[in-house]
Amino acid sequence: MKFCKKVIFIITIICSLATIINIICYKLMPMYLSYKFKTDLRNASAIGIIGGADGPTSIYVTKSPEFFVLFPIIMALFSLFGIAYLIITRNKK
Repeated sequence: MKFCKKVIFIITIICSLATIINIICYKLMPMYLSYKFKTDLRNASAIGIIGGADGPTSIYVTKSPEFFVLFPIIMALFSLFGIAYLIITRNKK
């Protein structure tokens, strides 16, 4: 039983970190870039910045359907279920 709790704890931590990283990369980063470059990048799925020291800098924005909507939801649910399980089993003792 102790091994099972450790595994669930580790999986919960990994799922929580995956959710946080996904939210930062796909939600907060476009908001920051749209503020920084004064363009609307909230609905962009890919942002590429190409440039160098000797020429002009170009910012390419592509738009496609968001395929990454389901991943953070599943990871957040795994995190919530893991936290709930750990709280319930701790209170049973």
